[in-house]
Amino acid sequence: MVNTFSNETPEWMYRCLKGIFKVILGTTYDVKSFGTENLQLIPENQGFIMAANHGSIVDAFVMGLEVDSHRVRFVGRQRTLWANPLFGKLNDIIGTIPVPERKVKDKSMVINVSISAIKQGACVGIFPEGAILPWRKSFEGKTGVARIALASNCPVVPVGLLGTDGLWPYGAKMPRLGRPVRMYVGKPLWFDEFYGMQNNYEVVRYVTDLIMREVRRESGWYDVPADKIVALYRRYKRLVKPK
Repeated sequence: MVNTFSNETPEWMYRCLKGIFKVILGTTYDVKSFGTENLQLIPENQGFIMAANHGSIVDAFVMGLEVDSHRVRFVGRQRTLWANPLFGKLNDIIGTIPVPERKVKDKSMVINVSISAIKQGACVGIFPEGAILPWRKSFEGKTGVARIALASNCPVVPVGLLGTDGLWPYGAKMPRLGRPVRMYVGKPLWFDEFYGMQNNYEVVRYVTDLIMREVRRESGWYDVPADKIVALYRRYKRLVKPK
């Protein structure tokens, strides 16, 4: 297994930088998190996924700052996020996982990098909706989150983010002040009877729906169009376990 964290920065450096940003976030914005104690239900050294709804470019930033027990890592494009030396160093410190640009459109590459990180004990943040823009979102959730979870035998923690789109709307050059942001963390979801079945589409779709149902509960269906809410509610209500 490839060491995903070969360029890992010292923990003290990460904690120091995180502390500075958290003070800035706490004094400038109204940000509160609830349920982070549920992360203590995950065994020590067990890698896992934090799956959240996605409405702003600051979602990963908020999750990373609000979770104190783990370093929440996200997969990023190597050529893009490390183009600027200073910004690249920042990504090294916070633990962003690089994916080579030449394979960035290869979904299996992203999945394999995430699986490797989780098997090394990492907490990996994932946005199953995919895009931020409503007309590009996959409101039912893309199946990559389930494939990663089943291949790495790990739990998934559902996360609901509310208000991040108001803090930094899509297309805005700067964040807006005073906008309330809330993060809700649910209890870990385990899929023992389905682990190792990541190549079974029926199982993968079922697990994805289970995950997204909990994400919707934690987020209160935030920013989901009314017609989508009706359709997804019926879908989740009629979920049938694969044989």
